[in-house]
Amino acid sequence: MIWIALSVGASAVWGIVLSVSDRGGWQVWPPERGNWLTAIWAWALTTAIYVGLINGAGESWNSLDWPGWLRWGVGGAALTLASLWVQGRGITDLGLKGTSGWDVGLVTKGAYARRRHPQYAGQILSLVGLGILFGTPPGLVAALCGAAALVYASVVEDRALARRFGDRHADYRAAMPFF
Repeated sequence: MIWIALSVGASAVWGIVLSVSDRGGWQVWPPERGNWLTAIWAWALTTAIYVGLINGAGESWNSLDWPGWLRWGVGGAALTLASLWVQGRGITDLGLKGTSGWDVGLVTKGAYARRRHPQYAGQILSLVGLGILFGTPPGLVAALCGAAALVYASVVEDRALARRFGDRHADYRAAMPFF
């Protein structure tokens, strides 16, 4: 259960960081100026969500007794595999520095020419897919908490981009779906 607590705790910390940023206080995420420190803590929290989910949910593999077609077919494995493409394209098109908080401008090419937040969409798909694949109540809780934190991160980042890029972002936002 310590692993699930790590995953849920990392999601909660993300939620707190995002809430502080979203309320116009200290702009923690996205940072005004990214650096290696912001990259390390941002990726550490995200990694903790996944590590806690994978290690914790594996302790009672498929305790919900879900059928294989759901876990390995249309649900868990399929979503997890699809997420690799979606998330991978988002990370590639934004660049490692962009995903780590550096200001890389308003990216509107590649996957970002189809969606405003492909990286977050891919991560959400992967968490939900893993939650279904593991088929455990604690795993589902951890996956949903992580997904909720990432949905909120997308909203907060969208608002920050709107403040930073004004009309350019408004035009982009009008033309592109969120996820």
